[in-house]
Amino acid sequence: MPMTGFRQCLALPITAAVAFPVLLTGCTSIGSERMGIDRSDYADRLRETNKEELLRNIVGMRYGDAPLFLEVTSVISQYTREGSVRSDLTIAPPPDDSGGSVGGSVVLRETPTITYTPLSGDRFARSMLSPIPPAALLGMVEAGWTPEVLMRVAARSINDVDNGSEATLFAHPADPDFERVIGAMGRLHRSGAIAFHVERDGERFVARARLSPAPTAQDESDMAFLIERLGLAGGQQGQFAIVFGGSRNAPDQLSIGTRSMFEIFAEMADGVELPGDPLPAGPALVRIQSAESRPGNAHVAVRQRGRWFWIDADDEKSKLAFLVAQVLLSLGDTSGGANAPLVTIPTG
Repeated sequence: MPMTGFRQCLALPITAAVAFPVLLTGCTSIGSERMGIDRSDYADRLRETNKEELLRNIVGMRYGDAPLFLEVTSVISQYTREGSVRSDLTIAPPPDDSGGSVGGSVVLRETPTITYTPLSGDRFARSMLSPIPPAALLGMVEAGWTPEVLMRVAARSINDVDNGSEATLFAHPADPDFERVIGAMGRLHRSGAIAFHVERDGERFVARARLSPAPTAQDESDMAFLIERLGLAGGQQGQFAIVFGGSRNAPDQLSIGTRSMFEIFAEMADGVELPGDPLPAGPALVRIQSAESRPGNAHVAVRQRGRWFWIDADDEKSKLAFLVAQVLLSLGDTSGGANAPLVTIPTG
């Protein structure tokens, strides 16, 4: 074969072999394509697994197990894109041969690494055993949360008015006026007749109550009840100090005794349904149903000890109390964000 023919035979396959990797790699970055997918997928899964872990711990406490939390501290997802090219050339093909072929493949591999850290030691004591700061509760009220739900879940007492407990470790009767107190606070809060502003004053927190200039008859009735029942008449110009504890020491103090997260979980555990073990007679913070088969309409569900446990998606009261527990557990982490999940996704 003449030399010119040899060059012409190689020209097309070599050009195709050089161009094919360019088509494989393209001009776009994997990172820009994967960012939206990874961010939403990991966020959704972290949210769901946090709910499941909380429910699993509540169910475990119903069986007498101690709570154990494994926190996701980092998520590293490494993507690798690999390409290969194959070229088969024939210098002198017979008449019925195509003269060779060019092929290739692209493989995208993901290798995620997730790091878990058990909640233990000082962080366990702060998050689970320490009472919730009273200023945190009123700060949430200031941000718009309803006092009825917050105080019912997290308060042990408000100025000597006790919240009851059905949990075996902390059982004590409720003051008959507790529901009336938090009900009056909730109505005043929703109507705008009273608003709390919490700020630090030296070593203590101070709450200032702003009263509506035109209260309704219901507002006046609720305010009179709170002043009389909580003994707040000593507060000057609508201002009174927030102190921690079960008893009030001065007429201008709002003393709030708060539960720890351990107490809240123990209280919620009394709402777990077990076969042959009826629920307590008193109202439960949450209702956690159980059955041998997987539920079809669940806000969150876990399988434990051969049964499914779940909070029904239509049970708004239980869902709201469960949400409050999630938020309060996050507030109890005083590590300054050092243990917040870190998601690293190298995709270059």
